[in-house]
Amino acid sequence: MTTDYVLTRIAQELLEDFDKDKDNKVSMSEFVHHEASRVDDKGDKEIDKLRRIEFRASMDRNDDKFLDLGEMKDYLNPRGKNFVTNEARHMMHEADANNDKQLSLKEIKDNYLHFQHHKNNPVIRAIHDEF
Repeated sequence: MTTDYVLTRIAQELLEDFDKDKDNKVSMSEFVHHEASRVDDKGDKEIDKLRRIEFRASMDRNDDKFLDLGEMKDYLNPRGKNFVTNEARHMMHEADANNDKQLSLKEIKDNYLHFQHHKNNPVIRAIHDEF
């Protein structure tokens, strides 16, 4: 089983899950309001805004207002820029205790185990040295 095969299967399953109207593409609305991924923040307008930005800036490469299988694969690809950006964003969110979008030395020290976990992840370590 090749990496491309696995990535294609995962992207296809996600596409099918997000695609409420079953037209083989995901609209911004389907992405933003996907119920299964919005359990804890349903109705949060700030999260809606962030998801719209993510859709436009990182996912919809051809600007047709829909995600197709190729765009979903590119977004999920662990060798791609999106993976690194999302991983860094996640690490930042977890460590930024005062939500000022900057990490102080104290926040870094307080969260060193969190950073170490990412560094020791074999998938991340094998593909990216940024972390």
